[in-house]
Amino acid sequence: MKKPVLASRLRYLSLILVLLAGKLPQAAEQPTLRLQVSRTITVDPEAWKWNWASWDQEKIVTFGDYQYTVYWDADRVMVLARRDLRNDSVQTVRMPKFTLKADDRHRNTCLGVSASDGRLHLSWDHHNDPLRYTRTRAGFLTEPSEQISLEEIEPAQSMLGDPKLEQQVTYPRFFTDPAGTLFCFYRIGGSGNGDNYLQRYNPGDGTWTRVGMVFSYRGTYGPWNNSTSRCAYLHDLLFDSKGRLHATWTYRETGASWASNHDLHYAYSDDSGTTWKNNAGRQIADLAASDPIELADPGIVVWEIPVYSWLMNAGCMGFDSKDRPHVLTYKCRTTHKPEKLAHDPTQAIVDDLCFVHYWRQDDGTWTGGELIDPKPAGRSRVDMVFDRDDNLVFFYPTYDPAAEGFRYFTARAGDRWQTWTGPLKLTGPELTGRDASKHDRARWAKEGILSFTAMPKPSGFAILDVEVSSGK
Repeated sequence: MKKPVLASRLRYLSLILVLLAGKLPQAAEQPTLRLQVSRTITVDPEAWKWNWASWDQEKIVTFGDYQYTVYWDADRVMVLARRDLRNDSVQTVRMPKFTLKADDRHRNTCLGVSASDGRLHLSWDHHNDPLRYTRTRAGFLTEPSEQISLEEIEPAQSMLGDPKLEQQVTYPRFFTDPAGTLFCFYRIGGSGNGDNYLQRYNPGDGTWTRVGMVFSYRGTYGPWNNSTSRCAYLHDLLFDSKGRLHATWTYRETGASWASNHDLHYAYSDDSGTTWKNNAGRQIADLAASDPIELADPGIVVWEIPVYSWLMNAGCMGFDSKDRPHVLTYKCRTTHKPEKLAHDPTQAIVDDLCFVHYWRQDDGTWTGGELIDPKPAGRSRVDMVFDRDDNLVFFYPTYDPAAEGFRYFTARAGDRWQTWTGPLKLTGPELTGRDASKHDRARWAKEGILSFTAMPKPSGFAILDVEVSSGK
């Protein structure tokens, strides 16, 4: 196990002193940013209740004049929706051959865009299952038809041409580099015992190439009974504006409980994922040489968080204007080891969960780690954006019956995101979500409109447009 990180120790000591003094960071009087729903576009009045699984990155995407999203309807049939941003009209196409195998909230849907050939890529319904993947016709995005139809969507197909390479797949995600090259990342194997693989799309001939195994399950972790297998849960996997690929993650030692999650890890790649370097810039992995990132690799732990902190996997990551990665997730104030281990924490442990923020400074050191708010976070994953002045906002659905709906926090770049305001009300119980709602990255970057999907009560699927303005 890596020796304690000095910055982590100092932050932890500071937090103890603050708690002993009976004080917690005070919220600013006025929010840095204000969020207000400007449009609610109902896509379907009835839909499956778990359309907001957090293990992907692109749930809703804008290309040209249209916005695309995908969801499970009330009959658990996958539906592709296209919204015309010029008049807010919505077209949908049901894909009856693409159905949800089980009533399992882990079975996410995700979208990918390959601009060079104008295709939309789709993957769906995985929890240790053979890969389910398809794509639209070429030109679907660049030469859009007046009415989308099932004929524009190809049959389900292998991504790599060899189904033997695509078994036991979980949590696929698509993402692109600044040049528009499309990548797909997924796990093969179970929670606490899986490897993660990276694939790259070739628009010239419409084929995929496996770049290699990025994360291996191998290694021995002493603090969890000398565990010999694990899996990496990504907070996100994103290219910055200069083309560097950043990965932040937590390791999970067993699928039996997320009490086994531990530590904030970081690595980056300057060659689109073939070789990887640790936080200090030392190469630790070379996928072309079958050398993936492993537990024992030096310099990947950037913030020590022990097991039984109930650290949540699959948080989120984003960049400020200087391409510095920021991570938001939640964990307990202190460790809690229950008498009998279970997958989920007891309510007493849930009541101790709090949001936390970490970020990488210009010199490579990581900072943050303070509790964002003394009130419990519950079990709500978040998504984040930065405005043009690097002020940060994150939003999330709350499960509190007394305050159901979406809430948000804001922080100002001027004091290095140390002072948080929130939770602030974004919607009432009429619009909520399950787990996490991912925003439309393309639309935010182009128009500054925060657009994401939500669940109108008591059921359904909708798109929300949110205006983000200065708090002053």
